[in-house]
Amino acid sequence: MLKGVDVWENNSVNWAKAKSAGLDFAILKCGYGSDSVSQDDSQFTHNASECERLHIPYGVYLYSYALDVTAAKSELKHILRLLKGHHPQYPVFIDMEDADGYKARNGGVPSAQTNTNIVRTVCDGLSQRGYKAGYYCNRDWYYNHLYPAQLKKYEFWYARPDTSSPDLSCNLWQTKFGEDGGRFVGVSGGVDLDVSYKDYSAKDAPKLAPAGAAFTCDTTTLVTVPAGKDYTAKITCTAGRPAVIAGSGGIVDISYTGCKDNDYFYKFTAKGKVGQATGIYINGHKPSTFIVRVGTSVECDTTTNFSKKIGECYKIGLTCPHKPTVTVGSGNIAAMCGVYSVGNNKWLCPIVAVRPGTTGIYTEVPGEGSPVKRFEFKVV
Repeated sequence: MLKGVDVWENNSVNWAKAKSAGLDFAILKCGYGSDSVSQDDSQFTHNASECERLHIPYGVYLYSYALDVTAAKSELKHILRLLKGHHPQYPVFIDMEDADGYKARNGGVPSAQTNTNIVRTVCDGLSQRGYKAGYYCNRDWYYNHLYPAQLKKYEFWYARPDTSSPDLSCNLWQTKFGEDGGRFVGVSGGVDLDVSYKDYSAKDAPKLAPAGAAFTCDTTTLVTVPAGKDYTAKITCTAGRPAVIAGSGGIVDISYTGCKDNDYFYKFTAKGKVGQATGIYINGHKPSTFIVRVGTSVECDTTTNFSKKIGECYKIGLTCPHKPTVTVGSGNIAAMCGVYSVGNNKWLCPIVAVRPGTTGIYTEVPGEGSPVKRFEFKVV
């Protein structure tokens, strides 16, 4: 039996402290209702990143406001948008209840068949994309507002707090509400408590190697990974799957991707601002084995300094999924003539030499941070 919590944006969590206190898993709220950014849980991305950094297995849930299958499809889109870049080992749940009375006020709680179809729409959509899918409800909803016989292929998370054991068969059991005294070390205030009778993470990866276990890694120096891109490292360890964490959260997502014999492969996805860096620590060894730095997603065909005469034009070739901005450090030396798409994420940017001098040429993409200097342009 594994101990867990389910949290949302009103919970402040020190995940490292919770893990040290024996937290085995967590279920994270990603949002509620249809696919609108305003309905995202403001702490979901942070919570998911911290769980991944610290190797805390986690699942996800979305509180449903759907009154029909059309709304359920939007809720599915909502979940899938927020899951991008994250790798939950536990199921992704649709939360079926009417705690705030919204459904009752808007035509009444839908029929049991409609609610069942809502669950099936979301869960089938999740399953088709490789996620374990399930639904959450309490005893009243199980017996009066759903047809559980039609939902047997999905995971069931049962809300039945303050009883000695669940009275229905389930793999996850919500044992205590935060407002009724649920507490866990590392979580400020009240928090819902859960039990899992199934170790969902066990299927996904071999047993972790003990702290201090010896290993070798094919990467031992600074690695620059473009924002949004991945880098894969191979770690060889005879004691089990290496425990890999980032020294600082929010800079890279780390995911285990598989193994062959004693070789284990981990994917590092750059998600921080350009220039941010973090050490990567393996099996608790210090110092870090290598460092991952977030680089710009803009690839430039010019990486060395060069010169042009006054009036001459030079065209920079850029590759980027989004239109980049190109700027001149000293605008009186060279002039930019726009950025033009030539298809397939490729861009051309003409630069005209204006007057003698040297200036840096910079590229920038919204959301990546400060402009990045690519080369120096000298006018003679």
